[in-house]
Amino acid sequence: MANSPPSSTPSSSYSASELTDLPARYPILRPPVPLVEGLELQPPLTHRGTGPGVIVVPPPRLSMHPHKRQGLKTPLDPEPVKKWAEEGFAVVGVRIGGGTDVNAALTTAIAALDNAEFVENKGTYAVLVYDPSALPSILVRSGTMPPIAAIVSHGAAMFSDDLPMLVHVPTRIVHDAGRDPPGNCRVHDYDVDSPYFVVPSSGPKAYSPPNAALAHSRTLVFLREHLGGPHFDLEAIWDEHTHYEFVDRSVERTMLTMVDEPYVNHVPTMTGGVGRAQLVEFYRDHFIFSNPEDVDLLVVSRTVGADRVVDEFIYSCTHSRVIDWLLPGVPATGRKIELPMVAVVNIRGDRLYHEHIWWDQASALQQVGFLPESVPTPQGRLRLPVAGYQSAQMLFDETASEANFMLAPEWGVHPDKRCGDDQAGEVNGDAATAARKNGAHKASSMARDNLAGSGA
Repeated sequence: MANSPPSSTPSSSYSASELTDLPARYPILRPPVPLVEGLELQPPLTHRGTGPGVIVVPPPRLSMHPHKRQGLKTPLDPEPVKKWAEEGFAVVGVRIGGGTDVNAALTTAIAALDNAEFVENKGTYAVLVYDPSALPSILVRSGTMPPIAAIVSHGAAMFSDDLPMLVHVPTRIVHDAGRDPPGNCRVHDYDVDSPYFVVPSSGPKAYSPPNAALAHSRTLVFLREHLGGPHFDLEAIWDEHTHYEFVDRSVERTMLTMVDEPYVNHVPTMTGGVGRAQLVEFYRDHFIFSNPEDVDLLVVSRTVGADRVVDEFIYSCTHSRVIDWLLPGVPATGRKIELPMVAVVNIRGDRLYHEHIWWDQASALQQVGFLPESVPTPQGRLRLPVAGYQSAQMLFDETASEANFMLAPEWGVHPDKRCGDDQAGEVNGDAATAARKNGAHKASSMARDNLAGSGA
């Protein structure tokens, strides 16, 4: 295969490059306001600063720091009150104990939302119950309180006969419920054991991050349906973030587009950062200034969901420096790279929570000349089924390359008496060939020149 894409490859600046007058953001510091014992009012933790009201009944006080006690990292996911505030809701947290007057607690919560200047759509609220033991009393009282327009429960298969209700439960609890849900209730069951599977502080055996994320997204859709919001332009939020990464090249502004504790995972290389401190260090030292000057992102398709943006795009650049996050430790070769990528971006409110980004690492290594075109096997030489820049071109234009060319006879294993280990490195380029034949991993003269010029 050729190693450099033809000059006719389409190029287009990422749409975010047009966002030239974006204001700097500021950290969001809005602590909760105590109301009465067991109740607190948390303003929305978004740049917008206003939103619909919800009442959150947290789980009972579970084991403190269960992950740390077992030598595990604490999840980034915040507890429910903060999490829903980050989604753009005004939240009253109502902790219900054995002696709590539930009617008085709900009345106080509703009054607090009615009187708060940052609450939108006043008089229409939802109750989110994370404590299964509190659900029966909530169901009894909520039916007599007109401002309560919807209920979301976690961990218990009990239903309202009057209000719209969303129920998240372990599968076994659904089977034990003994009744079918009424038409006003939607039930989602999950293959988990604990009723607290959505709560980070429930510990590593109970908390299920994938199921918690799925339940959260479903709840967000349900709340917007019944409370009229909040709605955000997720495309604009994502475009602003990438503008600060690739055009403005500002670590500070990039981080101000993200929640308090975000994370980024470049799946093939496991680079990125988990938590604000590590992510700031990663962006500063290994990403924003690691990208070559001619980097270009061409969006091929975009799917926008309730809380996610999924982009198919082509990342292209000249490999003029070590690109830490993409090809860690691989010396510059001066070659052109064109890689199809997929980004799954989770947006919480009007800030990013996480990015999951994928690409074909074999194609990246092939394009810079550090992946053999074939390798020895006991049966002969195996021509590796790896595509180079052609995969990017075919993503952009389905007619740009031939489909199924790797199914032709010249691919696969071919007997070859020259397939000794000393010849394992016949590569799509001179750098790795020279390295293997000389028994040392060193770059070609072109790569060395680039390294010297970049100071790497």
